[in-house]
Amino acid sequence: MGVYTMKKLKCMLETSYSIDAIFYLRKSSILVSLMFLIILSIMQMTPTAFVLIGDAPYRWDLNVWDISESSQHLLEDNLPDDCVVNNYKLSCKQPLDIVLQNEVRVAFNLPTSTVRNGLIFNEDYFLFVIDDMNYKFDYSKFEGVDFSNITYDEMFMRVASTIKPMFMTAMLLETYQSGILLTFGFVLIVSVLFMLLRIGRQSFLSYKEVLNLVIYSSTFPAIMALVIGMFNGAWSIIIYNIGTLIVLFFVYRSRVEPYLLGQRAG
Repeated sequence: MGVYTMKKLKCMLETSYSIDAIFYLRKSSILVSLMFLIILSIMQMTPTAFVLIGDAPYRWDLNVWDISESSQHLLEDNLPDDCVVNNYKLSCKQPLDIVLQNEVRVAFNLPTSTVRNGLIFNEDYFLFVIDDMNYKFDYSKFEGVDFSNITYDEMFMRVASTIKPMFMTAMLLETYQSGILLTFGFVLIVSVLFMLLRIGRQSFLSYKEVLNLVIYSSTFPAIMALVIGMFNGAWSIIIYNIGTLIVLFFVYRSRVEPYLLGQRAG
């Protein structure tokens, strides 16, 4: 690794506290800067990811299927009297199909093809079905459950707790992907607005330089978003966005303006 590369890496680390380092990196390769921005995006979205991991299981029945209160009571009133889970197996004598709103079904001992959205409880496993895609799960969260006594909320909380690990990876990836795209959009918009300062000036920074300044001005805010966001995840994006603007303002006043004045004087 060359001396120049080492200096660049050192400057990238110093952007967390040094305005000089931010200004120095204005001519960096856009590709390298965007990779650095991805790292910063991941940092500021990590508190949100931790909230997802530690939060209550996602309720598909309420958030996706939007099961009404009347349908919830309908399910409770029609659950079978002879279905019990013992030793992680379902004992259930008769097949049953309970149709809720929006064609969501809760079935016992019925073929998969009968349900497009809902649940199918079979002897050794239950199926979570959404848009004809079915996922198989064991009864580890249902051990000892008598369906004649279970409430709607208890039943679907057990379902949600069971399926959470399978969908958690996808939800985390989606969270980070959304965070990266939003950060990229924020940086591009701020850079475009920054370029409006060139109006009426004979010389100004290039868009590449401005883009780099915005990216490296966000290092300290990303760190603060990570630290404070661990205590209150709702603040992470606000801290990142406002903090970047504040740091960029100081970079402009203390480094960019003197640089442009020096160019004009020269």
